[in-house]
Amino acid sequence: MTDAELHQAWTTLEPDGRSRRRIDTQVSAWLDAHDTSLAAEWLGLLRVAPLAGPGLALASAASMSAFIAPALLWLARVIG
Repeated sequence: MTDAELHQAWTTLEPDGRSRRRIDTQVSAWLDAHDTSLAAEWLGLLRVAPLAGPGLALASAASMSAFIAPALLWLARVIG
């Protein structure tokens, strides 16, 4: 559902202030109940696919180093 469709549905329903607060509370509760931390997702990945977990961790580290290495090289040139 796009924002425009959501806005259209919301204006069609035209809930009063009390209903709006109740809907917002329910949506927030649903979002909070389904919110997981990054650490929990990694632990879930390791539990489901223990062999793939280290490979993905290595790939993540390699991709992070691709972003960090140029900054470190620039810093070394500036200092040196």
